[in-house]
Parts: sequence; structure tokens; C-alpha cells
Amino acid sequence: MSTISDEQKVAAAYRLGVLTSQHPKLRSRLADARLELAAAIVTMDAVEKRIQAGEKIHSLQEQAGVEQAKNNYAQALAELLRGES
Repeated sequence: MSTISDEQKVAAAYRLGVLTSQHPKLRSRLADARLELAAAIVTMDAVEKRIQAGEKIHSLQEQAGVEQAKNNYAQALAELLRGES
């Protein structure tokens, strides 16, 4: 995996700032996807705590939910960066 330089991070931050102001619908979709990802992580963590407390349950469904939410967030971010819906 390559290392992202500070210059690349600055360029990405600038691009996100510009495109976010130009595409409010895409910005809203990205915010929704970020919230869904956060909710999936919270849910998975709650199940993991129950497992650590001794409950005989599996967290595969929650893990899959986090993976799907990560994919949705990445797709929303890519669409914003490309300025496409």
C-alpha cells in the first residue's frame, strides 16, 4: 500500500471542499452514508460486547453490515469527488 503524501491530502481536501459546495445533493448523500456507517459500527460494537459478556451469539450479520456501509460510504465519496450522481 502506498503512502499518501501531505500534498495529496491537501489536494483532496481542496477538491472535497469545492465539490461539496457545488453538489449539495451529493454532499447530503455522503453525510447519510457516513451516518449509516457510524450506526453500523455502533451496532457491531454492542454485539461484540455481548459476546465478550458470554452470550452465545455471532456478529457476522453486524460485520457484514459494517462492510456494506463502508462500501456505500466509499461509493458516495467517489461520486462526490467525480461530481456525478
